[in-house]
Amino acid sequence: MTDYNKTTDFGAKDALATGNALKVVKGVEHEVEYLAIEAAIATKADTLSATHTGTTVITNLTLTNSITGGTIDGGSY
Repeated sequence: MTDYNKTTDFGAKDALATGNALKVVKGVEHEVEYLAIEAAIATKADTLSATHTGTTVITNLTLTNSITGGTIDGGSY
């Protein structure tokens, strides 16, 4: 899983003086930003009906629905 990390601080460009070359927003900055967002989204589980394989760690589990399969902490459901 990849967490999204902002690569360009577009807001900081607003504080730069007019005419400063760093104030210009370039297409490549958008491309890198969108690719980072795409990678983060593509590697995260959906909040509904997610399927996990391997070992999944769940901290502070509160059971609000019944468990219909699988194992929790090495015990059966």
